[in-house]
Amino acid sequence: MTHINITFPEDLKIKLDREAVREKTGRSTLIQKAVRIYLELKARKSTQDLLREGYQAMAIESRKLMDEFKSIDRESLKYVD
Repeated sequence: MTHINITFPEDLKIKLDREAVREKTGRSTLIQKAVRIYLELKARKSTQDLLREGYQAMAIESRKLMDEFKSIDRESLKYVD
């Protein structure tokens, strides 16, 4: 473990201490837990953003392919009874 010093506004420190008592844990443990959750949420959001961008790019490519095949479909339908 590494020791770090952090500064909190007084009202946030009071809330932190109350929550630590309520959870029957130490202040440091509670801060560690909060930071872990925060970082996991950030990573999840980044992954979701990347997936969203990828899906949007795939949709654009799919539309282009559909447009390219429209003329081929029209041409081939001329020969269908």
